[in-house]
Amino acid sequence: MQTKEKILAAALKLYNNKGINTITTRHIATSIAISPGNLHYHFKQTDDIIKTLYDRLATEFDDLMQALEALPLVDLAVLRSFSRSSIEVAYKYRFIFLHFVEVATRIPTIRTHYKSLRARRETEFKAMFKKLIQNGTFRNDLPGEVWDELVTQIFIVGDFWQSNNELSGRLTGDKLMMQYEQTISAMFFPYLK
Repeated sequence: MQTKEKILAAALKLYNNKGINTITTRHIATSIAISPGNLHYHFKQTDDIIKTLYDRLATEFDDLMQALEALPLVDLAVLRSFSRSSIEVAYKYRFIFLHFVEVATRIPTIRTHYKSLRARRETEFKAMFKKLIQNGTFRNDLPGEVWDELVTQIFIVGDFWQSNNELSGRLTGDKLMMQYEQTISAMFFPYLK
């Protein structure tokens, strides 16, 4: 593994375990036995590391969405699988979600990217809903604004379920994944045919 990748792996682990406010570039460098100067050769500041990790998160979600869009048939089983995969990716980068408002405020390019990502995802989710309506999984008797609100619900739950877990359940591992997979599945229940 090259130094840059080691830095990112160490940063991800430290940020996930300790948060972004307690971990410095010195902590990251020490954890992989390199000098702070070597780390700063690859990343000028902490925010550059966070931005790179955010970009990887966004790319992993893009890959999931592209795989979903490529499927000829989207049904409830596919939707559950997609939800599980999304939860796993979000948990992998959990520090971003646990500090999302702060990260987006601190790094304006993340806020800008998130706004455009959300607009793109809205279109993608609505296309997925159409497939689910067409194959008889979702109801076809609901007005368009209901689907708009479902997209908003998906974003609220997707962006903040980990904060909710930190404040209440503090679940980990499979229990955490199963709990929020069930939460997401329950969101879709009123739309099922």
